[in-house]
Amino acid sequence: MALATAGAMSAQLSYELPATLSYYGTIEAEDGIPFPAANYVTNNPVNDGAYIWVPKGSVVMYKNTSAGDTDDFAWVVPGTDYKEVVNGSVAVIYDRVGTFDFPTLTRGDETFSHDLKIKVGGTAELCHSDTRKWGETYGLGYAPFNGGNGYLGGTNRVNIAGVGNFYRFSSPDMYVDGVNIYLAKKPGEMPASTQMMTRVFLPYLGEDDFSMIGQFGALGALEGDNVPANSAKTSDDGVWLPSKQFAVYNIDFATKLHCEGFPYLFFAVEGFSYSQDADMAEDLVLATDVMPSRELDMDQYNNALAHNSFVRLDGEGDYLRPVSVYGGSSMAPSGNFKSYNFWICPMVRGAETDLSGIGEIHTATSRAMNLEREGDNLIVKGVADGIVSVTGLDGTSRTRAKAANGGAIFNISALAPGVYVVTATDGQTCKFVK
Repeated sequence: MALATAGAMSAQLSYELPATLSYYGTIEAEDGIPFPAANYVTNNPVNDGAYIWVPKGSVVMYKNTSAGDTDDFAWVVPGTDYKEVVNGSVAVIYDRVGTFDFPTLTRGDETFSHDLKIKVGGTAELCHSDTRKWGETYGLGYAPFNGGNGYLGGTNRVNIAGVGNFYRFSSPDMYVDGVNIYLAKKPGEMPASTQMMTRVFLPYLGEDDFSMIGQFGALGALEGDNVPANSAKTSDDGVWLPSKQFAVYNIDFATKLHCEGFPYLFFAVEGFSYSQDADMAEDLVLATDVMPSRELDMDQYNNALAHNSFVRLDGEGDYLRPVSVYGGSSMAPSGNFKSYNFWICPMVRGAETDLSGIGEIHTATSRAMNLEREGDNLIVKGVADGIVSVTGLDGTSRTRAKAANGGAIFNISALAPGVYVVTATDGQTCKFVK
């Protein structure tokens, strides 16, 4: 429902804001409503004051939620000459590049519009935060662990060695130029040898095994860059930051990524997070949206695709666990969960931009491990002989079996409902839901 309105308003008129591709596993299909086309964007000036971005040629639905009869409505939609009105709602094709006001809905003398903008095509900086209003729809800060164990998305003693964001893009034909990693503060004096790594992975979404983030060893890193940890920029360097005390790593990919046919990417930050040392003075802390506006019920909470940000434990080869498992969640008044989001923000371009120097994404191999369910049995295939273990998302062991001839069988009838991780001797990992 509307959070912001402008103009000559009527309490009887309203329309829903377009759905976005954040919290992907919470999106429900609805008859007559096009698949969500929009991504959230930061309030970086590059986004021209918009809060969502869509590629040129996108179909966007504005669902009429006005009270009373749905007849006799009129729509004015800046940025498009095409509109199809069905039952008072409107579907439009944004076929021009630019930044446009949201539509105006009228009925007789009544008028309604959201005081918001949508950006079409061109360059955008994406995020997972609804950036309409600080303190209501989002709020950036950091999430400390209890007991002085460091920070979620920072140096810590709870075995987290990497963090990252899963993105579903609003177009299968677009380009990624780099990624901006926002910090809640400028790091202290760091040793010159301290390096941070950013990597981009092509997620694997299997039909049977629920391995959402894919496999490090099989798919590998598509792009990576080592960055000196003490090279973060602040407002004194003339860069845009969401808050004055924040800092940022601006990472420009030497080889631009053409995402044609690959609508999912995972952006990881590694190399600084896990510390066994007692001295935590060298903290690097990622900026985190600690008040996301989307609530998750228990079914969504147990669905990896309903989370945007994930962590990797020290010694693991994959990002298997939503941040909510390690302190990145809060309970809404309704009793549902909310899942924090890191500000790891890719810089993207629409397909209509200059394509020179763009390289396509390639993966050298496909993963071998897969899971099948037959009643209370979980069948693991495509793994090396040896011990195969099942753990909870918190890393605790639940059951083990010995693989022979490339496979193993578990009876999972005693496992409580939830999400579990299967790990083989050769390092392959998969998720499954009970």
